[in-house]
Amino acid sequence: MSDANDSQQVKLKKNGDLTIMDDGAAVAIARYDEKTGRLEFTSKANSVKYYQQATARIGSTANGTEPSGKVIRSIGYAGDGYDPAAKRPARPKFGPEGDSAEDVVQYYLDHNLPEAIARYGIYTDANGKPVRKHVRRVVKNIVDQRNQDDDDIEWVKTGPKTNSKTPVSVYGEIIEERQGVIARRATRLTFTPSEVVGGWQPDDDFEDATAAVEGGDE
Repeated sequence: MSDANDSQQVKLKKNGDLTIMDDGAAVAIARYDEKTGRLEFTSKANSVKYYQQATARIGSTANGTEPSGKVIRSIGYAGDGYDPAAKRPARPKFGPEGDSAEDVVQYYLDHNLPEAIARYGIYTDANGKPVRKHVRRVVKNIVDQRNQDDDDIEWVKTGPKTNSKTPVSVYGEIIEERQGVIARRATRLTFTPSEVVGGWQPDDDFEDATAAVEGGDE
């Protein structure tokens, strides 16, 4: 395929095929089964490159201006070992954070690893297991007490040795994991290569190591 695929528009055909144009011909990169809600990419590489475009195309119509009403219930790629008959516990319902919520990510990691790999773009080792590294993330938290009376405003820790009593304050929270899951999509339980302590560069022969795959799908 040409090097311009990442910027090409994904189209959804009536038979469920999702295609892109390559050298003047339509090339299938995934298939969507509306009856089962299964979105399956033709390869792991395509699940990384076209995740965002494919899920957006299925979920919207009228050039992306209206919801389509179509629901994606599972995501994967050819050869990922997906078994539609496998019995799994019920998945936590999606809330405001969508599939980035901690309980949802944990569910996929524990009960449907192939989908977790496709959904979050998890890097895998030679055995197909998630790559885990020592990671560190700094999260900015905002404390807004503007609706409080001056006497009721609480002291807030704004640094290692400093506290502040202001209506609006920002402080950084350090999240550190010794065995964090490395992925292209950052969630509460997955971390990007840039968050690896000491640095880490994935060895991929088919994708940009810094590609960001984002967005929910239900």
